[in-house]
Amino acid sequence: MDEIKTYTHAEWLAEAERRFGADRMKWRFVCPSCSHVACVQDWKDAGARTGEVAFSCVGRALGTPEGDAHAFRYAGGPCNYTSGGLFCINGVQVITDDGKTIPVFDFDGAAEVSDAAH
Repeated sequence: MDEIKTYTHAEWLAEAERRFGADRMKWRFVCPSCSHVACVQDWKDAGARTGEVAFSCVGRALGTPEGDAHAFRYAGGPCNYTSGGLFCINGVQVITDDGKTIPVFDFDGAAEVSDAAH
């Protein structure tokens, strides 16, 4: 794995807003297991809890069954990978204000919002 990117919580929020704008529902993240891209709205629509966003693949909330062939590293996904499992393959971590380290999914870099769109 490449070097892990580390952000403070404030830096991570600022970077997400720079890339995708102020509407947090449009912020997009890439599952490190299956490469599925989902926005916050996708997790919300799937019934995921807030803490699952950018921490667990949206496939978990969609009901991808345990033991299914789509469970882990399913190309194109979504899968049921979670950062809180036995293997954490995330390349990004956020340090909270109280010093906790939280592994998160990387931002989708496919199409960043330009400064003009803000």
